[in-house]
Amino acid sequence: MLIHGQEFDFSLLNANDLDRLEDALGEMTREGEAETARCERENVRLGDRLRAQARVSMRGLDKILGAGASARLGLNENDVSRLYDVLDEITQAAAAEKARYSRPAAVPQNRAQRRAEKRQKDKHKPPVSYPGQPAAAQMVERVDKAARRRQLLTELAALENG
Repeated sequence: MLIHGQEFDFSLLNANDLDRLEDALGEMTREGEAETARCERENVRLGDRLRAQARVSMRGLDKILGAGASARLGLNENDVSRLYDVLDEITQAAAAEKARYSRPAAVPQNRAQRRAEKRQKDKHKPPVSYPGQPAAAQMVERVDKAARRRQLLTELAALENG
């Protein structure tokens, strides 16, 4: 896992690493609660409380990523912001690792599904209109048809009458 430009031999997909992580998180929780209780009991200053929690987190990182990891990452108990940055990077690297292997496989569609999808896509396309004749030409054509109809009717009437 790459954290702050440093490569660590840790993976969420390795069972041994997960066991180490689980053990370290449990131990960090217990140590953190003990430190909090001690600080409240002894009325310790806020800065010293923050340092104590940072030391607990740094020891946990050393157990998770390997001995000396907090020193390699340049962490110290006085600057918690760098510790938070490292924890954020670990979370992001773990999420990226998980996402890499949890992509769903493409599900092939049957013919009916493909057709339904195409119909849905085509539903939003405007209807195609082919350019017709100009309006004036259509009027002339209608007039010509009407005149031809009248002519045929008069011829028919003439044939019937005699």
